[in-house]
Amino acid sequence: MNKITRLSLYLWPLIGIATVNAAVVTPVGVTGFHRGDSDAPGSGSIATVIDGSGMTIGDADDPSTWMVSNTAWANDWQGFTADNSNNRTWVVFDLGGPTANLESMYLWNVQENNALNRGTATFDIYHSISPTVAPPATTSTVTAYDFASGGWTAAGSGLTLAQGTQIGDLGEVFDVSAASGAQYIGLHLTSNHGGIRTGLAEAAFTTGAVIPEPGSMSLLLVGAMVAIRRRRR
Repeated sequence: MNKITRLSLYLWPLIGIATVNAAVVTPVGVTGFHRGDSDAPGSGSIATVIDGSGMTIGDADDPSTWMVSNTAWANDWQGFTADNSNNRTWVVFDLGGPTANLESMYLWNVQENNALNRGTATFDIYHSISPTVAPPATTSTVTAYDFASGGWTAAGSGLTLAQGTQIGDLGEVFDVSAASGAQYIGLHLTSNHGGIRTGLAEAAFTTGAVIPEPGSMSLLLVGAMVAIRRRRR
């Protein structure tokens, strides 16, 4: 067995200890400009955006395998306005705490029959650890919220979300790595697809794999080489 092979045998177990695989981050809460059809989860409430309703979950750790399985209106959240002026259409996800290595956001658009045009068309992304002004509680009244109020940082603007395709829709993935370390992800919904409301069907977030920094890798390499030399003695 040559030195390189022996080095690999020592090094890979050490790297495995220092590497953490990607994982789904489940929001602990969501607020938006309007409650939707109801306050009750599963009844067109904004809570349906984070509860998996109407979805088939393939690999629980990989939202790219999740797809729409039911197009009932109750599985969508549709805020009661299409007027996105004056910061009237927005949604904020609470990830439960500062989230390191945040990587991707998956979005599924409105899926209700004859109402696909109520889905979000364009949006901007913001992130924060602690907003200066907390987002207002979701109610039956359309309530504005300005991400310029303080504590928010832009992470993407003018992004587009395709109209929902109903059964089998895999949704779309967006890079939110610029928001790594944030607790809150905010979306300013700047337009819909032409309907009388604006909303979403589902959202999911993932973190990326944690890979040792170059300095850490060097330490692992040195440690492995020392171990090999000790074995040879």
